[in-house]
Formats: sequence, structure tokens, C-alpha cells
Amino acid sequence: MTHAPHSKAAFSTSARVHPSYLPNYIHTASKSAKAAKWIPPALAVAAVGYGVSAYRQQAQLDQIPAASEVAERRRRQAALVLDDAYGDRTSLEGLERAMRVYEAQQQQ
Repeated sequence: MTHAPHSKAAFSTSARVHPSYLPNYIHTASKSAKAAKWIPPALAVAAVGYGVSAYRQQAQLDQIPAASEVAERRRRQAALVLDDAYGDRTSLEGLERAMRVYEAQQQQ
């Protein structure tokens, strides 16, 4: 089989992909257009980063009051134990009881 000489040109690698009758600006994108295509993904990454940061800050702020409430409750409990142990020093019985607790602690 013989091939026609013009048939090889149709499969040449130098053939243009787009027809030559299209304007030249369709084939080439400007630098600003190339840069503009990165704007939506960059904004999405920034928004996700901001969301994660805001969530972590809020989670930390939510834990602080809970920890301070626990600490305050423990402090009040310790103050009540001290008041029970040492009395309020308004009566002789409270002072005597406080002395007994103090002496018991010193012997240990």
C-alpha cells in the first residue's frame, strides 16, 4: 500500500490544536488572568485557617471558666474545712476545738 504524501502532514506534531481562524488572544492568557485563578483557592485556604484558629481559641476560652470554677469550688471547700477545724474564734468552744485539731496535727 502506498501512502499519499499529503497524508503525513495531517498527523504532524507541528499542527496547531486550535483552528487558525480564532483570534490570538483566546490562545494566550494574560499574567493577571493566570494569577487570578489562584485567588479563590487562596481565599478558601485562608478561610479554613481562620475557622480552625477561631474554633481553637473558643475551645480554650470555654475551658478557662470551667477550670476556674473547679478551682474556686476547691478553695471554698478548703476554707470551709479550715473554718470547721479552727473555728471562727467568736466562742470559747470554737477556740478549744481549734486547739485540739492543732495539737492533733502537731503530734502526727
